[in-house]
Amino acid sequence: MKLQKMLSSTAAAALLAGSVATATAQERDMRQFEGTTLDLLYAEISFIPGLKQLLPEFEELTGITVNIETQSEGAARQKAQVESATGSGAFDIVGIQSGNLPLYAQNGWLVPVENYFGTELSDAKTLDLDDFIPSTLDSMSFDDTQYCLPFFAATVILYYQIDKFKEAGITEPPKTFEELLEVAAKVQSEGTPAIALRGSPPSTAGNIWIYNLFLYGEGGKIFADFPDDMNPVLNSPEAEKALETFVTLKRDFAPEGSVNFVFDDVVTAMQQGNVVMAIEGAPLAGRILDPAQSKVAGNLGFAVVPGGPAGPKPSFAGHGLCIAAASDNPEAAYMFLEWATSAENMVKISQNSTYLATPRNSVWENEAFKDKYNFDYGGGSFLEAYQKSLDAAPADYYPPFAAWGLVSDRMGLAVQSAEIGQSTPAEALAAAEADIKEILEDEGYIK
Repeated sequence: MKLQKMLSSTAAAALLAGSVATATAQERDMRQFEGTTLDLLYAEISFIPGLKQLLPEFEELTGITVNIETQSEGAARQKAQVESATGSGAFDIVGIQSGNLPLYAQNGWLVPVENYFGTELSDAKTLDLDDFIPSTLDSMSFDDTQYCLPFFAATVILYYQIDKFKEAGITEPPKTFEELLEVAAKVQSEGTPAIALRGSPPSTAGNIWIYNLFLYGEGGKIFADFPDDMNPVLNSPEAEKALETFVTLKRDFAPEGSVNFVFDDVVTAMQQGNVVMAIEGAPLAGRILDPAQSKVAGNLGFAVVPGGPAGPKPSFAGHGLCIAAASDNPEAAYMFLEWATSAENMVKISQNSTYLATPRNSVWENEAFKDKYNFDYGGGSFLEAYQKSLDAAPADYYPPFAAWGLVSDRMGLAVQSAEIGQSTPAEALAAAEADIKEILEDEGYIK
């Protein structure tokens, strides 16, 4: 299966291809940094536990010790930013989600990985930039500079219990937001709410990860004309309708307490069959269908998320491994990044964990990968739904600029304010637009 993101090639991609072409064919000295210790910080997302299992192989190959510290995504983001801003040197490698990359790049907190392309530290076959889905490379670049190597291609899909749909007389998954509401009303029962969605506001991993697909699907925007006109336009009819739909789903059809749901809560609700549907990350299917814990294995359908007048707009984000500018061992860190993100090791990690969000085309085409993850229980092929979602997802789902974290946090608070009935969707969006305008003025994006 060849995954292609609908994103035009950039000048940066062309430059990278040229750099790789000059890479030396000679064998690298893999033990030139023997005795070095590298420290890595990121969230406990599926790639990382699998990578930890491979660390003895890397140490035997290179003599380099790698320590991996994991925290929740929000805590890891905050700690990485604090350590980067202070130049502490506590971590040689940090994981970054694409929406946060501009902040690191503009503040000089990273060593661009492209600095090492074509040098004696790099092996062109192992690096194989052409094997990456183009959008994932672009998500880890800024201002035509490749800062990080991607290891995770994230989007969302609609999960649903096949038997509950059949019992309600539903023959296919909803394709529009209106149909989603209609289906929710039909499948909900006293003991089983219709749908689980994230509700907690903090950071780009919170409710904005879901709300934005409703916003974009309705044809709404965050900015008047990003990046040329950064004036916020959240107080629009499209944004209001999107938030009304989101709030209706949360209030009328979601489990009690879902206003504070993070992705772990959504995964558990779907995995245990406590809800009929969920809109959640496609990379989390491995956990949802974990045979040791899942109650829905064999009974789950997969589809592209519904859309509005603008069509379906699934969430999209890349995650990458990056070299901290304060690292005392940037060259050793680069060798580790190239090794960790190689196709060979991504296949291994896909087999020793629930990691399936690979950004490499060759891994998607690997027979062992397909054998393990091409779930199909009569409700659609999982890998096909994943592929179609990546194809439909906006590459700039999270607008790439340094203040995005501040903007998304304020948007998340607005969404939750409407969820809990503290304000109407219109009131919440109007207040958020005013505050975001002030944030952007303070940051120098608008006058």
